Amino acid sequence: MSKYAEVPHKESSDEVFVEEITPESVVVISSASMKRDGDDNQEHKEEDIAYQVSRKRGAGIMCGILGCLIGGPILAVAAGAGTAYATGKEGATGDIARAAGDVALSVKDKAKELDDKHDLKAKTKTASKDLYERTKAASQELFRAK
Repeated sequence: MSKYAEVPHKESSDEVFVEEITPESVVVISSASMKRDGDDNQEHKEEDIAYQVSRKRGAGIMCGILGCLIGGPILAVAAGAGTAYATGKEGATGDIARAAGDVALSVKDKAKELDDKHDLKAKTKTASKDLYERTKAASQELFRAK
């Protein structure tokens, strides 16, 4: 009995999957998943790096905001920097930091979706300008009266 087994692929008969079974691990090699063109592989690497950078930033920002709410600006900087650093580490700490980054990216995507649907950015800008003008008028009236 061979330690290699050929597994047929559903989509095409010319693709061959080879599976090596050892007591330590199982390795599956697919000719369909291997990149044959260097440009595609380079593009995939660049997308992966961009995603990792976005996840690192998201994790740092999210934990920085939480740190600010819990302990003020010093804890915000420490939590944000520590979490961003931890995204590059292996183990449970790195997994948690990367998960926080994924949550931050999901929140960002959902916020963008809501903004596109309800035009929240323009409404917030208009409301802020209106609040500023009313506060300015009220303070001028208050200080003129005295």
